Amino acid sequence: MKAGQEVFALDIGTRTVVGLVVRKNENGYEVIAHDVLEHKGRAMYDGQIHDIEAVAESVRAIKGTLEKKLGKKLEKAAVAAAGRALYTVEAVAVKNTSPFVEITRQDIDRLKADALTNAIKSLSGRNPSESFSDYHCVGYSVIKWYLEDEELDNLIGQKGRSISVKIVATFLPRAVVESLLTVLKRCDLELYSITLEPIAAGSVVILPGMKKLNIALVDIGAGTSDIAISKEGSIFAYGMVPLAGDEITEKICETYLLDFTEGERVKRELQTMKTVNFMDILGQNHELWAKDILDAIKTSIYQLSSEIARKIMSLNGKAPAAVICVGGGSLLPGLMESIASQLDLPKERVGIRTRESITFIRGEEELSGPFAVTPLGIAVNALEGTTLSFINVKVNDVTVNLLGQDRPTVLKALLHAGIAPSSVYGLPGMALTFKINGQIKVVKGKMAKPAKIIVNGKKAELDTIISDGDIITFEPAVDGEPGKAKIADYISDEYKMKIKINGRDFDLYPDIIMNGKSASPEEDIIDNASITIKPKDIILSEIFNIIDFKPESMSGKIVMKINGCEAGFASPVKDGDEIDVYWENIPS
Repeated sequence: MKAGQEVFALDIGTRTVVGLVVRKNENGYEVIAHDVLEHKGRAMYDGQIHDIEAVAESVRAIKGTLEKKLGKKLEKAAVAAAGRALYTVEAVAVKNTSPFVEITRQDIDRLKADALTNAIKSLSGRNPSESFSDYHCVGYSVIKWYLEDEELDNLIGQKGRSISVKIVATFLPRAVVESLLTVLKRCDLELYSITLEPIAAGSVVILPGMKKLNIALVDIGAGTSDIAISKEGSIFAYGMVPLAGDEITEKICETYLLDFTEGERVKRELQTMKTVNFMDILGQNHELWAKDILDAIKTSIYQLSSEIARKIMSLNGKAPAAVICVGGGSLLPGLMESIASQLDLPKERVGIRTRESITFIRGEEELSGPFAVTPLGIAVNALEGTTLSFINVKVNDVTVNLLGQDRPTVLKALLHAGIAPSSVYGLPGMALTFKINGQIKVVKGKMAKPAKIIVNGKKAELDTIISDGDIITFEPAVDGEPGKAKIADYISDEYKMKIKINGRDFDLYPDIIMNGKSASPEEDIIDNASITIKPKDIILSEIFNIIDFKPESMSGKIVMKINGCEAGFASPVKDGDEIDVYWENIPS
């Protein structure tokens, strides 16, 4: 975005909602207004909205406060989904092919669609049509192509008995997105953009010059600890631990008989106070040393650090060079040292990054500490256009929300509308393969009739770029018919016998055996059949079935000649023979 552009960003956390309006300027960014509000009750658990109205009430209050400060209406908001919502899935699809037919573009498209279907199946365990409505596909890319298990760069034009593909696909659960959309709608806000929380935090903490380093970023909030790992110039892995600050609060509550609000206050005072005063649920007052409370909850701190370290090792395959922590939960005394110990890193290699260290964002300096990093990242991501894009389109009157691509296509919309890949591409007809006299023959199946796609009243293709508000009409593809052939199609003249009987021309079909049984020329060929065709081997007596000549019904002497020479009933008949058959009266 150009200098002067502004964005309203919302960080809707498990315990707290942060709203801020950020303006891009020539030297960086400026926070021109912000507000922070805790949910009145436990409206969210582990980063997931459980009470829509309670969360909407918090967002509505923040929106109202900022509108008063700025003297204008806020209409759109940039938000983030928790890292736990991101699913990356590898999937494989295999397709049997004829070794005598070239692989086509349609074969490739169908194979990729099958792989995407398999990826979605693996997420939900249900059938693909249900799965497509459960997840937003952020995108997918091909890892490898194979021809009969041999890796190739391009399969088009190749021949083989099988082809396969391996893809990686990334998804967001629809429920995560829909709950955020519902909250915004109840607050009269449209969605400006959406990103993932670890991506947002990483954008302002792991700067371009640092991405060559192998760094783990951990955003420790109230409900989740979101992890992003950079290496060799990019953030390549994301993960989540469903443990964070709330688990520590709950341990304090359990140990000292406190309600959750009081337990949260005690936890926060552990960061700054030597002694902490509190009242338990029985009305008894207590004053304890902060270090004694930390000793009482050290098993929970160890569990949280252990889970974070285990997830980092799982994603990275080894300990990273350093760990950077953000989020309010990172301030818990002893947590950084415990994470370093779990990863076998020097303690100075695990640290906290705060708002104060982000020098290119100024204004509203009271929004400070590690708590402020993610909301600032949401705003910066939105202003720089690096968030997941979001548009609404209609597919056959079904409204579809699209995420994850700057230039989404018709295909993306169809998949999100729950339309299975087989309906998009159609299946080509199976080829008919058989042998005739030992020679392999192949009859290709007919190509699928392509789907009909209309966008805003005009014909479109699967790769047509779509925009917000587009109306898509879709008619499914029609599968191609399988290859078909009759035996007669393969009976050439060399197999036929031409003879003349009493001056009339006759064509005699050859002897035909299909799969060990006698067959007629008009029979359909069976797939994988073995057919033998050989010229007919007949004797003179068999021609009477052709001309309907019945010797026993006549009187006198029958005369039979082949090529002018007298012949008997057992005389062989060959191709091109001229046969004469007639009665000769016997003189009385």
